[in-house]
Amino acid sequence: MKCPKCNVDLQLTNDRGVEIQSCPNCHGMWFTRSEFDQFEDIAIDPEAKTGSLYIVDQPTELKCPVCSGTLVSFDYRFYDLRLDCCPDHGFWLQAGDDERVLSLMRQEAAALDHKYSVEGKWAGHLRWIQSPTFFSKLKTLFHK
Repeated sequence: MKCPKCNVDLQLTNDRGVEIQSCPNCHGMWFTRSEFDQFEDIAIDPEAKTGSLYIVDQPTELKCPVCSGTLVSFDYRFYDLRLDCCPDHGFWLQAGDDERVLSLMRQEAAALDHKYSVEGKWAGHLRWIQSPTFFSKLKTLFHK
């Protein structure tokens, strides 16, 4: 496979435990969909069912290293990070995009952890309010 940017042969590399194709020249990386999911899982619980969603895309000058079709550019998870992809074969990350992806996924994981913590506290509070002990104390307060 050829690099979409430099047109040199991509080399099989292991990036943080994920087998990918990378460019020795520009340091860009080609991920299949499953490899990209594995890569995102480095920063977020694999059970989170994240998926790499893109809604609005724009054609680029880059070609897919698998089918030579035109790659499209999109905002990754609606963040201010443009990534390129072939809808059929995978994702092309420019040098440094990998660190941004992991950083954004860590932020998302922290936000999810916070949300679940708050929801758990609220559920506990609701259980306490609905408990017989709470209602008996409330009745005693108003029937004095």
